[in-house]
Amino acid sequence: MKYGAFIQSNTQQLSGAKLAKYALETRGGLAARGIPVSIIKVEDVPEFRAFVGKPYRYGKPYGFEDLQSFTLTRFMPPELMGFEGRALVIDPDIFVATGDITSIFEMDMKSAGIAACKKNPWDTSVMVLECAKLPHWKIGEMLTDIASGKRTYEEIAQLRSETVPIQELPRVWNNLDTLTPETKMLHTTNRLTQPWKTGLPIDFTFNPVPKLFGVIPRFWVRHPTRYQPHPDKNIERFFVTLLKDALEAGAVARTEIEAAVASGHIRKDIFALIAS
Repeated sequence: MKYGAFIQSNTQQLSGAKLAKYALETRGGLAARGIPVSIIKVEDVPEFRAFVGKPYRYGKPYGFEDLQSFTLTRFMPPELMGFEGRALVIDPDIFVATGDITSIFEMDMKSAGIAACKKNPWDTSVMVLECAKLPHWKIGEMLTDIASGKRTYEEIAQLRSETVPIQELPRVWNNLDTLTPETKMLHTTNRLTQPWKTGLPIDFTFNPVPKLFGVIPRFWVRHPTRYQPHPDKNIERFFVTLLKDALEAGAVARTEIEAAVASGHIRKDIFALIAS
């Protein structure tokens, strides 16, 4: 069976995506198995370029400037693989934590076309996809449906309207800001505390605060204006070590990190952390 891994990204998250690619290929064992790892950069996708300015979420137009502008590229891999084989899909802030993860491609999916962790109802930031069972996953049609109001972003991103059977993936494959010996892949999911962003100005849109008692809007909620330190220092150290290894291996160039720092996409003290 044909296998492929795909990492979703945009300009802001590209350095993280390259680091995730390095972790998959080396720690994760994909290079040794000959499994290709591709980065999907949303700004390079014609359908998303055409979607800019159209209705997206909460009445706001779509734009590349949002940190999460890549989210719906999660649904492109089946089409990119010609609706054949199996695809592993991950976000750019997800990193292999504890060695070879190639067994995920060979998991018994029974009749399911999708494997994902449960979360209101499904967390699509990590998915295993049986591509032949997803011929209706065409990104152009999805974006057209959102723009026209036929479907919402949430229906698609959370698989709320999906008709193909979905199998639950154990949370260790997408551990949310939790690093334990059992963690297969670490997801630095809290955008506010992503360890490479500490101290930088916020560049994402906060989700609306739920209404008080379900009916009373709450407009005046104070949000931080800058990224905060990660509460788990082990996760910060994990990230810094991974970046140091990737730099030494040449998987990520120092000049690229310097450019990302200059552009405000990576914290200013990153090289001091690596050297410490």
